[in-house]
Amino acid sequence: MAKAIVLITAEPGMDRGVAGQIKKVKGVGNVYLVTGLYDIVAEVQAPDDASMVALAYDKIRVIDGIRETHTMFCLDV
Repeated sequence: MAKAIVLITAEPGMDRGVAGQIKKVKGVGNVYLVTGLYDIVAEVQAPDDASMVALAYDKIRVIDGIRETHTMFCLDV
């Protein structure tokens, strides 16, 4: 199972709406509104790395109101 944390910057005033849309995406777990450099943090998981890339790039990044994303793949230690 591939896991990642997606850090999201939304267009001004659109953070709550974007967070609501992200919550609807299959594979997205927790979604948080945060302060600082990013507006939203999403915990996501997918069956494998290829599915994770498709989730991050084809399902999340295309949501209207997202200005920028930064995806951090989680690695087992």
